[in-house]
Amino acid sequence: MKRTILLVIAGALLFCLGFQVSEIMGKHTTDPQSDIESAPATAADIDMEAEISAEFEGAPLNDSVKILNYKGEPVGLAAISGDSILVARFSTSACRPCVNALMASLQRFARSHPDRRIAVLLKNAQLRDLYVMAPDFGPQFSLYSCDALPIDFEDAGTPVLFKVNSDGKVTGHFTCRYGDYERTDNYLQGL
Repeated sequence: MKRTILLVIAGALLFCLGFQVSEIMGKHTTDPQSDIESAPATAADIDMEAEISAEFEGAPLNDSVKILNYKGEPVGLAAISGDSILVARFSTSACRPCVNALMASLQRFARSHPDRRIAVLLKNAQLRDLYVMAPDFGPQFSLYSCDALPIDFEDAGTPVLFKVNSDGKVTGHFTCRYGDYERTDNYLQGL
Protein backbone atom coordinates (compact mmCIF):
# COMPACT_ATOMS: atom_id res chain seq x y z
CA MET A 1 0.00 0.00 0.00
CA LYS A 2 2.78 2.43 0.93
CA ARG A 3 4.61 1.55 -2.27
CA THR A 4 1.51 2.25 -4.36
CA ILE A 5 1.04 5.64 -2.72
CA LEU A 6 4.70 6.51 -3.27
CA LEU A 7 4.46 5.47 -6.93
CA VAL A 8 1.34 7.61 -7.42
CA ILE A 9 3.05 10.61 -5.83
CA ALA A 10 6.22 10.07 -7.89
CA GLY A 11 4.13 9.77 -11.06
CA ALA A 12 2.26 12.97 -10.26
CA LEU A 13 5.53 14.83 -9.67
CA LEU A 14 7.00 13.59 -12.94
CA PHE A 15 3.82 14.58 -14.77
CA CYS A 16 3.96 18.09 -13.29
CA LEU A 17 7.64 18.48 -14.20
CA GLY A 18 6.97 17.33 -17.75
CA PHE A 19 4.02 19.71 -18.03
CA GLN A 20 6.15 22.62 -16.81
CA VAL A 21 8.86 21.92 -19.40
CA SER A 22 6.32 21.53 -22.20
CA GLU A 23 4.63 24.79 -21.19
CA ILE A 24 7.94 26.61 -21.34
CA MET A 25 8.87 25.17 -24.72
CA GLY A 26 5.38 24.86 -26.19
CA LYS A 27 3.98 26.88 -29.03
CA HIS A 28 2.18 30.02 -27.93
CA THR A 29 -0.02 32.08 -30.15
CA THR A 30 -0.27 35.04 -27.82
CA ASP A 31 2.06 37.96 -28.25
CA PRO A 32 4.52 37.89 -25.32
CA GLN A 33 4.83 41.67 -25.59
CA SER A 34 1.15 42.18 -24.73
CA ASP A 35 1.69 41.44 -21.04
CA ILE A 36 4.75 43.63 -20.66
CA GLU A 37 5.39 47.33 -20.82
CA SER A 38 8.59 47.80 -22.77
CA ALA A 39 10.89 50.41 -21.29
CA PRO A 40 13.24 52.25 -23.61
CA ALA A 41 16.85 51.16 -23.37
CA THR A 42 19.33 53.48 -21.76
CA ALA A 43 22.98 53.82 -22.77
CA ALA A 44 23.96 52.08 -19.52
CA ASP A 45 21.75 49.07 -20.38
CA ILE A 46 23.25 48.75 -23.84
CA ASP A 47 26.81 49.10 -22.53
CA MET A 48 26.13 46.45 -19.87
CA GLU A 49 24.80 44.03 -22.50
CA ALA A 50 27.79 44.68 -24.76
CA GLU A 51 30.07 43.86 -21.82
CA ILE A 52 28.18 40.65 -21.08
CA SER A 53 28.39 39.43 -24.68
CA ALA A 54 31.98 40.66 -25.09
CA GLU A 55 33.02 38.48 -22.17
CA PHE A 56 31.92 35.36 -24.08
CA GLU A 57 32.93 36.40 -27.60
CA GLY A 58 35.75 34.13 -28.77
CA ALA A 59 35.42 31.84 -25.75
CA PRO A 60 36.54 28.31 -26.59
CA LEU A 61 34.24 25.33 -26.40
CA ASN A 62 35.70 21.86 -26.70
CA ASP A 63 34.51 18.30 -27.07
CA SER A 64 34.54 17.85 -23.30
CA VAL A 65 31.22 19.74 -23.26
CA LYS A 66 28.54 17.09 -22.72
CA ILE A 67 25.76 17.54 -25.27
CA LEU A 68 23.10 14.83 -25.58
CA ASN A 69 20.51 14.27 -28.28
CA TYR A 70 16.97 13.11 -27.44
CA LYS A 71 18.12 9.49 -27.42
CA GLY A 72 20.67 10.23 -24.71
CA GLU A 73 23.56 9.78 -27.12
CA PRO A 74 26.47 12.22 -26.86
CA VAL A 75 26.99 14.44 -29.88
CA GLY A 76 30.20 16.25 -30.70
CA LEU A 77 30.74 19.96 -30.96
CA ALA A 78 30.40 19.60 -34.74
CA ALA A 79 26.63 19.19 -34.25
CA ILE A 80 26.38 22.86 -33.21
CA SER A 81 29.29 24.31 -35.23
CA GLY A 82 29.25 26.01 -38.60
CA ASP A 83 28.19 29.16 -40.42
CA SER A 84 24.66 27.94 -41.07
CA ILE A 85 23.96 26.90 -37.44
CA LEU A 86 22.63 29.30 -34.82
CA VAL A 87 22.70 28.14 -31.20
CA ALA A 88 20.01 29.14 -28.69
CA ARG A 89 20.90 28.42 -25.06
CA PHE A 90 18.70 28.65 -21.98
CA SER A 91 17.43 26.70 -19.02
CA THR A 92 13.98 25.13 -18.83
CA SER A 93 13.44 27.39 -15.79
CA ALA A 94 14.41 30.57 -17.68
CA CYS A 95 12.17 33.64 -17.84
CA ARG A 96 9.03 32.36 -19.55
CA PRO A 97 8.12 35.55 -21.48
CA CYS A 98 11.74 35.74 -22.68
CA VAL A 99 11.73 32.13 -23.88
CA ASN A 100 8.32 32.49 -25.55
CA ALA A 101 9.45 35.61 -27.38
CA LEU A 102 12.76 34.04 -28.36
CA MET A 103 11.10 30.91 -29.73
CA ALA A 104 8.60 33.01 -31.72
CA SER A 105 11.52 35.03 -33.17
CA LEU A 106 13.44 31.85 -33.99
CA GLN A 107 10.38 30.36 -35.74
CA ARG A 108 10.09 33.49 -37.91
CA PHE A 109 13.84 33.38 -38.59
CA ALA A 110 13.63 29.70 -39.59
CA ARG A 111 10.74 30.38 -42.00
CA SER A 112 12.62 33.22 -43.71
CA HIS A 113 15.98 31.36 -43.78
CA PRO A 114 15.28 27.76 -44.84
CA ASP A 115 19.01 27.13 -45.33
CA ARG A 116 19.79 27.76 -41.64
CA ARG A 117 19.66 25.31 -38.73
CA ILE A 118 18.96 26.18 -35.12
CA ALA A 119 20.45 24.11 -32.31
CA VAL A 120 18.58 24.60 -29.04
CA LEU A 121 20.74 23.66 -26.05
CA LEU A 122 18.52 23.22 -23.01
CA LYS A 123 19.73 23.10 -19.45
CA ASN A 124 17.75 20.86 -17.06
CA ALA A 125 15.84 19.20 -19.90
CA GLN A 126 14.58 15.65 -19.68
CA LEU A 127 15.48 13.58 -22.72
CA ARG A 128 11.92 12.29 -23.12
CA ASP A 129 10.72 15.91 -23.29
CA LEU A 130 13.17 16.63 -26.11
CA TYR A 131 11.85 13.62 -28.00
CA VAL A 132 8.24 14.73 -27.56
CA MET A 133 8.85 18.41 -28.36
CA ALA A 134 11.20 18.02 -31.34
CA PRO A 135 8.49 17.50 -34.02
CA ASP A 136 6.72 20.73 -32.94
CA PHE A 137 9.73 22.80 -33.89
CA GLY A 138 10.25 21.58 -37.42
CA PRO A 139 13.14 20.14 -39.39
CA GLN A 140 15.43 23.17 -39.01
CA PHE A 141 15.55 22.78 -35.21
CA SER A 142 17.65 20.29 -33.27
CA LEU A 143 17.02 20.03 -29.53
CA TYR A 144 19.81 18.98 -27.20
CA SER A 145 20.30 18.60 -23.48
CA CYS A 146 23.39 20.30 -22.08
CA ASP A 147 23.55 20.95 -18.37
CA ALA A 148 26.76 23.00 -18.30
CA LEU A 149 28.59 25.24 -20.73
CA PRO A 150 31.63 27.31 -19.84
CA ILE A 151 29.85 30.33 -21.31
CA ASP A 152 26.61 30.05 -19.31
CA PHE A 153 25.36 33.47 -18.23
CA GLU A 154 23.22 33.64 -15.08
CA ASP A 155 23.17 29.83 -14.90
CA ALA A 156 21.45 29.80 -18.33
CA GLY A 157 18.46 31.65 -16.84
CA THR A 158 18.76 34.37 -19.48
CA PRO A 159 18.45 33.12 -23.06
CA VAL A 160 21.44 33.75 -25.31
CA LEU A 161 22.17 33.22 -28.99
CA PHE A 162 25.54 32.54 -30.57
CA LYS A 163 27.41 30.63 -33.23
CA VAL A 164 30.34 28.26 -32.88
CA ASN A 165 33.03 28.57 -35.56
CA SER A 166 35.10 25.72 -36.98
CA ASP A 167 37.77 26.34 -34.30
CA GLY A 168 35.20 25.71 -31.57
CA LYS A 169 35.02 29.36 -30.50
CA VAL A 170 31.89 31.35 -29.73
CA THR A 171 31.06 34.13 -32.20
CA GLY A 172 28.18 36.58 -32.44
CA HIS A 173 27.18 36.14 -28.78
CA PHE A 174 23.88 37.88 -28.02
CA THR A 175 22.11 38.19 -24.66
CA CYS A 176 18.32 38.45 -24.86
CA ARG A 177 16.68 41.11 -22.72
CA TYR A 178 13.37 40.91 -20.93
CA GLY A 179 10.76 43.14 -22.55
CA ASP A 180 12.89 44.22 -25.54
CA TYR A 181 12.01 41.48 -27.98
CA GLU A 182 12.44 43.66 -31.06
CA ARG A 183 16.14 43.76 -30.22
CA THR A 184 16.30 39.97 -30.67
CA ASP A 185 14.54 40.24 -34.04
CA ASN A 186 17.06 42.90 -35.10
CA TYR A 187 19.96 40.60 -34.12
CA LEU A 188 18.46 37.74 -36.14
CA GLN A 189 17.88 39.97 -39.17
CA GLY A 190 21.56 40.92 -39.09
CA LEU A 191 22.72 37.31 -39.47
